[in-house]
Amino acid sequence: MKTVKEPKWDKQGGTPIILSNPDGPNRYPSFTTPLRVGQVATGTIGGVEIAVALTDILTTMKAQGEIIRILDAQNDRDSLGDLSVGDTVLIKLTDMYSLEVDTALP
Repeated sequence: MKTVKEPKWDKQGGTPIILSNPDGPNRYPSFTTPLRVGQVATGTIGGVEIAVALTDILTTMKAQGEIIRILDAQNDRDSLGDLSVGDTVLIKLTDMYSLEVDTALP
């Protein structure tokens, strides 16, 4: 069983930016729509962006997911502190900088 890490995400000032494909099934996204498996949430820690593919929805506001990218300015990283690409983390809607709703897991 994988350990679920609970990082201290940067405090976000407001609701996340919702990214969607204007020609996709979610062209008019809403915050009233619950989180779904396959969406990609981006949060920040110390200003470094961490993209998380949601894999297990716990509540309408909280999910677990796998880190798929760590981006420090223009540089991809394999890790940040004790977090690495491939780790499972807990993320809440209030922790998210952005949420990409038209992405599906490969």
